[in-house]
Amino acid sequence: MARGQAPAAGWTVKDGVIASQGAGRGVIYTTGQYDRYRIVFDVRHVSGKPDHRAAVLVFCTAPTEGEKPADALGGIQFQVPNGGSWDYRKGKNNNGKGLFTRLTNPKFDEHQWSRVEIQVNAAAGTARMAVAQPVGGKAVEVLTFTDATAGRKGPFALQMHNKGLFDEFANIAIEVNPAKEGLITVGE
Repeated sequence: MARGQAPAAGWTVKDGVIASQGAGRGVIYTTGQYDRYRIVFDVRHVSGKPDHRAAVLVFCTAPTEGEKPADALGGIQFQVPNGGSWDYRKGKNNNGKGLFTRLTNPKFDEHQWSRVEIQVNAAAGTARMAVAQPVGGKAVEVLTFTDATAGRKGPFALQMHNKGLFDEFANIAIEVNPAKEGLITVGE
């Protein structure tokens, strides 16, 4: 992963876990650019002052060298595991009303490990999120996003939403151009 607009001490890796360190708002993102992919990862929110759920970003725009990146890479935010959302695209910076559909309102304990699957298709402008808690259990689809104008090839990013947040991510796996459509963690 590449370091984005995060302070130097913003993220750490230890024992296979990527963790935000509460240093300040920022992202880290993949160096690869993806248009159709599935990402599966484990996540837990440790703490925050002020508090905010752990967040990931899709349909991002990576900055060119020397360029100041857009806030949250101008991406679409999925708050994991319970399904909050935000649209950081230029001219938007809002909750994406009408573009996100909450399919269920789970009450997952965000302080416990959850397995998250997000399936992204830039050509269709769609992203779907499913979550399992405990890790290894059967997932439920929580949230979808649809907007053909949002779909773009770009990196996947982890977001430290604000100073004072401590989130942990592990077991991150990206499947590019998945042979099987559907959310595999829910058994589609």
